[in-house]
Amino acid sequence: MSERGRQQEAQDFLDLLRAQARAEQGTADRPPGTGAAVRDLTERILRDSFNAEQGKDPRIRAQVEHEAARNLRSQDDVFAEMFAGMQDHIERTARDRIQGDGLDLAALRPLISHLRTGQLNAVSMRVPGRHGAHLVLVEDQMPLFASKLSKAVAWAVPHGPADAEGMVGLQWSLPAAVERIETVPEVAERFTDIVVAYAVTGRVGDAGHHLLPPGLFNFAGMLRDSLEYFVVGHEYAHIISGHLDSAVRRRGVLPVEEAEVLAYSWRHEFDADLLGMVLSLNAGVEHDNRDLWVGFLGISLFFDALDVMDRAVALLQTGDEHARQLGSHPPSDLRKQCLRGFLPRMADADRVRMALELADIQGQIIRELWARTRPALLDLHRRGVPTAQTWRTIPKETGDPGPVPTASA
Repeated sequence: MSERGRQQEAQDFLDLLRAQARAEQGTADRPPGTGAAVRDLTERILRDSFNAEQGKDPRIRAQVEHEAARNLRSQDDVFAEMFAGMQDHIERTARDRIQGDGLDLAALRPLISHLRTGQLNAVSMRVPGRHGAHLVLVEDQMPLFASKLSKAVAWAVPHGPADAEGMVGLQWSLPAAVERIETVPEVAERFTDIVVAYAVTGRVGDAGHHLLPPGLFNFAGMLRDSLEYFVVGHEYAHIISGHLDSAVRRRGVLPVEEAEVLAYSWRHEFDADLLGMVLSLNAGVEHDNRDLWVGFLGISLFFDALDVMDRAVALLQTGDEHARQLGSHPPSDLRKQCLRGFLPRMADADRVRMALELADIQGQIIRELWARTRPALLDLHRRGVPTAQTWRTIPKETGDPGPVPTASA
């Protein structure tokens, strides 16, 4: 069967899943926005998130207008635009680095799209039928969540004044970052607003807009893109490694109960993390001119984001942030440990040292922000405020992951 035929088969099955999910959840697709809606949203974001002088800057206005247009377009259009380039870059990187006889990436190419999955890690599945099509479903709120969270983290990093081109110098110092969080309450408020809105309503768009210094937009965008590159690379790694052939099949993971998806072993997840990091970091360096440290920060941010939302939803549901998790996956700290141990194989010592040091600071920043968010969620739990019904949690997984790969393995 041709690639076009496989993609169409996957799209047809996706349309069926969405129709069943809408019927079960009583929801409807949001229509794409009109030109007037884009202009209205652009003006509202400029008014709510920037001062008058910044709002007149044509570069800022263009960036905001682009984001407003993306937010108001159909999600299919947004995902197609966002993931098409990433898929192409990941595949080109895989061809250059994986010397496997008979590896046909065109035949393995999945349709990557969105569904309200109720978990942050993507869900991979074979499309029922005899043609071998693959489907990767990403939580439909993940791109917006990644965007907002990246901006919140970027805002917490101390920085100097903007230069003539609107860029700022980041000051990577943990004491300075902690001082900034303590003295600028809006930083933690932004983070709390995003996490609480997502946990309670299931929609990140319900979090308000906040002022972000314009010079931080580029850094936040690179963080977001690096996170999304890793999500794509991780799923490609599962497919390339043949995990779909040996993974356990499980029902009830998606909002469509009869849909059968794959639950990977911890060993599969660690292996996919390693290959996914190789693919995503090299794709970013070679095709997006992105420094290694930025790519690794995005990967680290993914695991920190997963850990934060695991804790947030568990806290609201049970009062214990360690009781439950979103979907099946090994602990984020173990997964990061594995990747940190492997990173020295990918670059020279100075670049690796820089990436690890900055990831440590970013991780501590998120822990500081979570410590200020936790009381708000605990208060909501005590008041009986439930999580969004779309979240799908399981008891916190524990177990023996086996030997974790290191640089000397």
